[in-house]
Amino acid sequence: MASLTQIIKKVDRLEPIPTVIHKVLDLADDPESSLRDLVEVVERDPAITANLLKTVNSAHLGLPVKVDSVSQAVSMLGLQQVVEMVLSQNLSGNLQRPQSGYGLAKGDLWRQSLAVAMVARTLAGQKDLMSLPAIYTAALLKDIGKVILHEYVADELPAIKKLVAEKSMSFVEAEKAVLGIDHTALGGIIAKQWHFSPHMTYMIENHHLPDTASRNDPATATLYLADMVAMMVDTGIGVDRLAYHVYQDVFNDFFTDKQQIKSLMIVYKSFNRVIQGFMEAA
Repeated sequence: MASLTQIIKKVDRLEPIPTVIHKVLDLADDPESSLRDLVEVVERDPAITANLLKTVNSAHLGLPVKVDSVSQAVSMLGLQQVVEMVLSQNLSGNLQRPQSGYGLAKGDLWRQSLAVAMVARTLAGQKDLMSLPAIYTAALLKDIGKVILHEYVADELPAIKKLVAEKSMSFVEAEKAVLGIDHTALGGIIAKQWHFSPHMTYMIENHHLPDTASRNDPATATLYLADMVAMMVDTGIGVDRLAYHVYQDVFNDFFTDKQQIKSLMIVYKSFNRVIQGFMEAA
């Protein structure tokens, strides 16, 4: 079995996060920033601008005119959607790889992360939570630890599954018991190394709600609920699907009746159809 030090050293193998991502997040969270500020930041990076315009002009969006600039994209689609496109495109590199240990083929983790991010954003908007871009980004990156940990999970999957079945552990608890670290803790290490904010790091580390404090944090609870909705709907989500604790009190706090959960599950399915077009355009 690899040592914890060997596992953590592999964080350096991940593709680094472009500096522009941090600038976009800072501007999106700053009430005093203008649309022009955001446009200027994105336009300074030719590759990001080119990818954004390619996606905006793709057939799956079906815009009536060709978009030739970032400012035009913002005016036609709105700030939130353009920010999400920039974040999704530039955080996708690491997530597109296959994670065989978790039963995920190439592109699966990115597709799932995008869908969960869109559900999390929807939930956060319904609850009038602030920092929508931060919640969206944390949702995209919540499973980034799997990119590294999957090869170790593959070697120890029978032992992990045994603990889940016989000891009523969640998958993440069994990971830690067998490997000495789980994908959420490793995700937190990666988020710190990439200089994300303390709260975003906290959301990634705690998105399975391991303690009372995380369950009482609205943004982290939102991330958990979006992830659970994905697990309830998506049969191709990996070997750890539904192998997590269900906190009924968290569901009750967000949903006054079960019909709301069913509606969100339908929304998740619709997002997956949109994402398929997005991935084909990327």
